[in-house]
Amino acid sequence: MRQDMDSEILIAGSGPAGAALAMLLHRAGRRVTLVGRVRDYQAIEGIARRSLQALQSLGLHRAAACAVGPLPRRVIWGGKARAPNAEWLLPRPSFDAALLEDLHEAGIPMIKARITFLESQKSEVRLGLADGRILTAPWGVEARGRAAARRQFRDAAPWSTPAWILRGEAADSDPASAALSLPGGGWAWWSRLKGQQYLQLALPEATLRRARHDPNIWLAAQPDLAQLWGQAKICHHYQRPSLLGRTQVREGRLWRLGDAAMAIDPLSGQGIFNALSSAHGLAPVLNSLFEETSIAAPLERFHQRRQDAQYWRFARAGRDFYRQAAYQESIDADPAPYWTERCHWPDHQPLHLPEPWAQVRVRRGLAIIGNHLAERELVFTQDQPMGIQAVAGISLAPLVKAMQDGDHAAARALLAAAGPAAMAIIRWWADHPDWPALPEPHSLGGAPLSPIDSASQ
Repeated sequence: MRQDMDSEILIAGSGPAGAALAMLLHRAGRRVTLVGRVRDYQAIEGIARRSLQALQSLGLHRAAACAVGPLPRRVIWGGKARAPNAEWLLPRPSFDAALLEDLHEAGIPMIKARITFLESQKSEVRLGLADGRILTAPWGVEARGRAAARRQFRDAAPWSTPAWILRGEAADSDPASAALSLPGGGWAWWSRLKGQQYLQLALPEATLRRARHDPNIWLAAQPDLAQLWGQAKICHHYQRPSLLGRTQVREGRLWRLGDAAMAIDPLSGQGIFNALSSAHGLAPVLNSLFEETSIAAPLERFHQRRQDAQYWRFARAGRDFYRQAAYQESIDADPAPYWTERCHWPDHQPLHLPEPWAQVRVRRGLAIIGNHLAERELVFTQDQPMGIQAVAGISLAPLVKAMQDGDHAAARALLAAAGPAAMAIIRWWADHPDWPALPEPHSLGGAPLSPIDSASQ
């Protein structure tokens, strides 16, 4: 039974990516319908402060309230222990159910059902439900995770060992988490929350086969993990696909979002942060598209370049973690093949390219401004080939142009006009050692440091 929806777009998937996009589009006045259901699986997920702040800024307050923390993020990597920052723990599916409550409270239409298919046709998107209904709308978004787009992945890592998950009860109810590299190759993320504990493992294939025969014996033989887990029995263990890769962001009238667009190694970035970031990138593209359908192709090119740049950056970050573990093992012996085979993908390009002042350019380009895309003067560097629009909410191009012209008076005036954001700009600028020193503003009024905005692109 066909049902034409009074919506500009159907979003398939009710996880953090789909929920964030629905909220962003709804706030921009768009007609959105979200379709999905809460999966009944028990898991714990970790997020950083910026992800928690993103949930709150989106108005997803019930979902954000599920987070327990801050907890010290304990890391034992390559034999070195440290606690670099803080982490919050999210219980799922409670978090996913809270997302839907937030969307309902915001007045966003939702259909809680199992999706059987999602396809793009010439002038519409068709979405099938388990009860036989077929929903249609002018545009659609695939936000059901990496499994929904696995056949479209390209540039995937040459290794793809599935994640192995262990779950059990915990005698200690205090929340905690830890990330560890494992002797002989592999890594683990352990967490404990509300009397339950959760262990996600990435192991060499041969080790995984042996460990699955008797998980309790294998776990007891891992000193660091066994100490974290305690005496509790493993209640449940299972494998979960861990596909890596990127896709085309658009196929006809269907756009891809979150893990369905770009599935990254969990070691190199948090899944929920990627989901929220993906939504913030796609929402302005769709808002611009709804206002002028004829520009779909250039919008797709912009969004594809942005997603690809993020994908390679996450991939290189993971590679550097593997290299660190390989280096530490090599001090006493040859590093395990698990580490060495991951030290060369995707390439040998550094995570951040140098940004010599002589090669900094200012020119016009597309930037994300609020909920839309717009042309602005941007600052282009080797490390930021899509351009930087703002730092701490202040346009960067006028300051760079003033410094390129040697007009220190103009630069000083721009910093003074930035008010409380000036100190954040000065700190960001100082991280570029080849750039000329900024003139000292006459007065910053003792303003506190503002968070540095990521480049609008």
